[in-house]
Amino acid sequence: MHYLTRAKRIFPLLSIFLLLNVNIDLAMANELNCMMCHKHRGLSRINEKGEFRLFYINSELFESGPHRRNQCSDCHTDIDRIPHKPAKKVDCTQQCHMIEPSGKEKFSHKSIAKTLASSVHGKIDADGKEKEHAEDFPGCKDCHDQPLYRPISVFKGVAKHGVSERSISRCKSCHTGGNFAEDFYEHITSRLHKTRFSKEIIEVCAKCHQDPEFRKRHDLDDVVTSYKQTFHGKMVALGSERTPDCIDCHVVEGENNHLIEAKTVATSSTHPSNVGNTCRASDCHKNASEQLAGFQTHVTYDREKYPLQFYMLMGFKALMAIVLYFFLTLIFLELLRRLFPRFAFFKDNKPHHKSVKSREE
Repeated sequence: MHYLTRAKRIFPLLSIFLLLNVNIDLAMANELNCMMCHKHRGLSRINEKGEFRLFYINSELFESGPHRRNQCSDCHTDIDRIPHKPAKKVDCTQQCHMIEPSGKEKFSHKSIAKTLASSVHGKIDADGKEKEHAEDFPGCKDCHDQPLYRPISVFKGVAKHGVSERSISRCKSCHTGGNFAEDFYEHITSRLHKTRFSKEIIEVCAKCHQDPEFRKRHDLDDVVTSYKQTFHGKMVALGSERTPDCIDCHVVEGENNHLIEAKTVATSSTHPSNVGNTCRASDCHKNASEQLAGFQTHVTYDREKYPLQFYMLMGFKALMAIVLYFFLTLIFLELLRRLFPRFAFFKDNKPHHKSVKSREE
């Protein structure tokens, strides 16, 4: 009886343990239980370097993004158990589970990484050496930290944001299994236009290009502030999505968006010989002359770099001050005259004689 009583006590604990093991195995099988922990907004820790790390995953954002059909282990390949050890940094160039249709091979971002490496944002120079301050140059997650995907719906030639139920109904007539039609339609249409608002693109670039220490290390002008002062920048601030942002001007039309080259490179969109063609892009000023691209877009008022613009600014400020204070003085004197109509700085003490004309009767 003693052993039977002990067995009755141990059996529930053993059942719970086995049930937990089954749940862990199921979690590794379908990987839905990753959100069991990562759904909590406060899931975080301080690493060995004293840095704060947040491990919360926004499920709604993930389910609306292009990676929603991926499993966690497709990117976090080093995780093989729950609870797991600290995950290694994800390699965005590794092969995914998807088959790339044109090549019939597993999809990979290696070609994008190669393009980025050959751009002005690459960490290696033309001689194969690491650039100075290589840690400042961006990686994938520096720009794609929280991409926003806004699918465009097209029906009867009219384009609107959001999934078109009328259009997707045609897909569902054949693709009836699961949510394939919605996923495929949303994935394809989201690539037909920019995935970010122009204002968001500018803020992404501003993370580096508006940082004073970053600009000092790389001897760069404050191009973000100078852009915001232009007509294009003002239109973007007012909410326009048809106005060109950083990507539109710094990438050659038809080329990969990751291929941003320095203005000193002959094939760059901002090279002096190519700026005119950049302004004449199909979505911009098609009939523009060369004179339109003759102005300097990112001019700052640095006396050493742009002396002409600096002294012009000082001249206009001086002219404005002279005109302003001149009229302020006139207004002040007019006010004094109205308040003190008999007031005079210099009084004339000589008697005034009125000439009286005699009347002829």
